[in-house]
Amino acid sequence: MRVQLENHTIRVRVDEDELAVLLEDVALLGSTAFGTVFTMRYAVDATDGTACVLSGDAHEWRMEVPRTALQELHARLPSKDGLVFELPGHETVATTVRFDVDVKDSLRRRRG
Repeated sequence: MRVQLENHTIRVRVDEDELAVLLEDVALLGSTAFGTVFTMRYAVDATDGTACVLSGDAHEWRMEVPRTALQELHARLPSKDGLVFELPGHETVATTVRFDVDVKDSLRRRRG
């Protein structure tokens, strides 16, 4: 799983194996060390909710992605079009969450 943060956008990119793990109700866990200053830990989980939800704080956060949206994405692989969610901000601009499955991984699987 790759997590990219840029401006007001969080992009999560997984391969097909990681998507399968999510669909089996197992959270994906990751962490990023910022030198010796701190480590950011994160989890992505499929839920029965209807909206993408973020919880936690800057050092440890969790993203809940609707399972039905993940299933629909899985059904149309390979696809360059992932999932996009807009999360309202607190007196700031909305945060965009992009959830993608690595297209190159998907194409390799189908050729191989």
